[in-house]
Amino acid sequence: MPSGPPDAIKMMEVVMVLKNMQALLDLQQVDRQLFALERSKGDLPRTMSETVARLRELTAAHAQKSAQLAALLQTRHALENALSLAKERKKKYESQLYAVKTNKEYDAITSEIENTEKEIDQSETKILETLDQEEHLKQETVLDQTQIQVFEQEKQKQEEALGRLVEQNKSRLELLSRDRLQLVSGLEQNLLRSYDRIRRGKEGGEAVTVVAHGSCSSCRTRIPSQRVMEIRDMIRIYYCESCGRILLWQEEEAGAAV
Repeated sequence: MPSGPPDAIKMMEVVMVLKNMQALLDLQQVDRQLFALERSKGDLPRTMSETVARLRELTAAHAQKSAQLAALLQTRHALENALSLAKERKKKYESQLYAVKTNKEYDAITSEIENTEKEIDQSETKILETLDQEEHLKQETVLDQTQIQVFEQEKQKQEEALGRLVEQNKSRLELLSRDRLQLVSGLEQNLLRSYDRIRRGKEGGEAVTVVAHGSCSSCRTRIPSQRVMEIRDMIRIYYCESCGRILLWQEEEAGAAV
């Protein structure tokens, strides 16, 4: 602290800054422990999220293929009905050939028979194509069902493993959450928003650091001497111009990371 007695206003400002600094330090300690609890889950949350996403994709694909299969069945039934009617018409025309009396009538009936035979051939071809598509889709839906079952089992295992971890950390998490709520309630809102914004953007969530040997202890960027003195005076909160972290001065721990 600078020598000489500060005036009342300056003293109040210093007290407020000191209060905020201590709250920030305490808050970062709590957030470190919360981060450690979250990290103890390892890759499980990400892996489970990927499993859920894959399961959702498989389920959607299975539903789509099932709908396509149902549509193909309806199409085939319609084609089979049309084929049955065409065969009946052909029989009718063939029976009429024995009753014709003129060449014109004979040619007309023969033409109808030929057209009906073409219709029958086309229907049979389409039915065979539809059957091939049905078989292919049936195989795919069976494979999808198998994969869905595998992913559902894997999802259940992951949920159980994550549930055990959550249960193990439940009491500790509740205690830390209460401590954090109490700390943030005493911080200025603008400062809290800055702290949270910086924390979200930093690996490990470290938003607060100290001045060590005239430099930011996190990014090692040199701080001008005048700024170091201002930080030491603790009139207000300063931020590292390089990494953006909140800079604090700790007389007894200068040179050590927060």
